Amino acid sequence: MTLKEAYKILGVSKENTDREIKAKYKKLLIMYHPDSASTRKRNPEEDEIIRNVIEAYRKIRESEDEPSYEPYEFTWDAFENKRAFSERNIFFQFKIYDEDLPPSKMARGRFVWDPDMEEFPLFAKSVLEACKEVMTDHDVTPAPGKVKDIFNLMMQEYVLPADAARKVGKLIREDDNLEVYSFSGFIKDESGTSRESGKNCGEPLKIYLREDRAVVEEIVTGKVLGSISFDDDELYYVVLPLLEDPKVDAHATITKVDSSRRNKERIHIAIELRLPKNLTDIPVSNGQLIKELLMK
Repeated sequence: MTLKEAYKILGVSKENTDREIKAKYKKLLIMYHPDSASTRKRNPEEDEIIRNVIEAYRKIRESEDEPSYEPYEFTWDAFENKRAFSERNIFFQFKIYDEDLPPSKMARGRFVWDPDMEEFPLFAKSVLEACKEVMTDHDVTPAPGKVKDIFNLMMQEYVLPADAARKVGKLIREDDNLEVYSFSGFIKDESGTSRESGKNCGEPLKIYLREDRAVVEEIVTGKVLGSISFDDDELYYVVLPLLEDPKVDAHATITKVDSSRRNKERIHIAIELRLPKNLTDIPVSNGQLIKELLMK
């Protein structure tokens, strides 16, 4: 196998980072490994595919003078938060001819969410199931409000915001000390005065956290424009915790203003988070808070 063939098998190139190559390798390994989906009939051709995937990854790593994985290594190698209240399942979505199969359980543990390995909807599904399991174990009726509160506390235990921001955010610049990542969001203006507001693209805004919501206001007038919504649900668990961190500098800028026939606006904004390169996450433990909710 040539190096060019190895890159083609993994669907990567020399332009991809080591992390991206590793992530693609692991996804292919999960997809075709014999232990990955015991509930479906295995295609004999998949044995040849997985051998080629392993050989391709070995070839690329050796070309970079880096050690490769042992053949048929199949472990979930995300970081584990040993202080998390409970374990959770890891799910993976297999496809046959572009048809989604029911999610398959791949592993179980106190693994934090790795955006390179685990799709956010499946991650959220696993945490919700873990939440309901905990409530069942404690003979607690799964009332919607209590499920929501415990779910959010458990999500905090499984997300490392700085690490996730570096994987899901867009790196726009860096220097020796800082990395600046950009995220997209929007604000809905329900005031009915949008066409007279005069909001302009490129206008800088102040952004801060208030009552668990990201809020923006005009710098000059101090007028609160509203709270930020995200198209990608994972950003609520990535951006919001970082707004609380005094070591993270946050800025927002208007990128687009859409007006509707009902004289209302949607203000699109770009959020810039300036992360110190030495910023590392401290895993959260919400065990005591979860216990108190279970006792109510």
